Amino acid sequence: MEQNRLKIRNASKRMTIILRIGGVISGIIAMLALTGICILIFSNEETKLSFLSAFHVTANNGTIINIHLQELLLMFAFMLVDAILITIIILFVHAIFNHIQKEDTPFSHQNTIRIKKIAIITIILSIVGSYSDALVDYYTIGQLTWKINIVGLIVGIIIYCISLIFDYGCELQQQSDETL
Repeated sequence: MEQNRLKIRNASKRMTIILRIGGVISGIIAMLALTGICILIFSNEETKLSFLSAFHVTANNGTIINIHLQELLLMFAFMLVDAILITIIILFVHAIFNHIQKEDTPFSHQNTIRIKKIAIITIILSIVGSYSDALVDYYTIGQLTWKINIVGLIVGIIIYCISLIFDYGCELQQQSDETL
């Protein structure tokens, strides 16, 4: 039993480090999206035109794709929302592993609530992320191909079910602690 707790604690330490790195990367992506939005909204016309010209690309068939200000602003806004949602998920998962590392047990009421929040955010992200992808397709190839990310929805539902299992584990943990 003690050997398993040590394994869980060590794995939690490693995961908190990896999740910190992931959180920083996700935060940087959110800041880049916010910077793009600020450039498009608050800069002078010359800067806007220069910035927009970086997004004039040549497609595989040789046609030049021009993304306009409003379109690019919308794509950056969805990129910002996606990055924020991912960052929040990473922060919740980090908090779970940090709690496990300190308390030696994954079964706590706080972790159950965090897992439920991760499930809800995952479902939201699957919808918002699908719309982000559809916008990119629409503005680059001219086809609106919005499809709800079924895999993301299923993963969100599975994560929610795991939270119910954790809730049951918390009850067993509490009964065990009261028995001792």
